[in-house]
Amino acid sequence: MHLKSPMLRFLFGHGVIGGGAGIAIAVSLLVFDVAGLASLSMKSEPTWLGPFLLCFSFFASFSALAMGVAVMSLSSEGDDGNDDGMTVRHRIVPDTHNTGPGRAERAAIRVRK
Repeated sequence: MHLKSPMLRFLFGHGVIGGGAGIAIAVSLLVFDVAGLASLSMKSEPTWLGPFLLCFSFFASFSALAMGVAVMSLSSEGDDGNDDGMTVRHRIVPDTHNTGPGRAERAAIRVRK
């Protein structure tokens, strides 16, 4: 599979890593029979449903967590190191119907933590 968008490649890569970690943790919980999960699921019908749901939910949760952390840890493109911790820079997109120069400008917006 070839993703052309760099953002989708970024998210897909982090999602696969997080999902793999989630499946590894779920399988280790079943292998070591933590809290009797494996023995309880082997007594139920069908026996594959419990481990499948556990692995799928861990996969979905950990991949979403990894993608969220990856997006939130992106640095801004104009980071110059002069951050007071209170200023957030947002890109202001110009109106396409405006006949002006049409350049995007940066604006400093102060927020409270």
